[in-house]
Amino acid sequence: MTRTASGLILAYMQACGFHGWTSLWGVIYMAPGFEQHAALLRHERKHLEQMQRDGKLMYMVKYTYWLVRYGYVDNPYEIEARQAEHFLA
Repeated sequence: MTRTASGLILAYMQACGFHGWTSLWGVIYMAPGFEQHAALLRHERKHLEQMQRDGKLMYMVKYTYWLVRYGYVDNPYEIEARQAEHFLA
């Protein structure tokens, strides 16, 4: 499910510089004006796939570990999601 971000979720996304964000409850939030951004939607859908593949708890553990170890850009989950941006689903 995809929704336009608003309220606290939009504020969080803006503070982080995100135009899209995937929640643990399975909703992809898109910043206003980015709802139809195909590459960004593929990126966020990849995060949903990662959560389904690894389980939500393991996804959060690995994401956090990799974030601390490698940073946001070099986080393996983010690398995989950026690769998905370029492939039509």
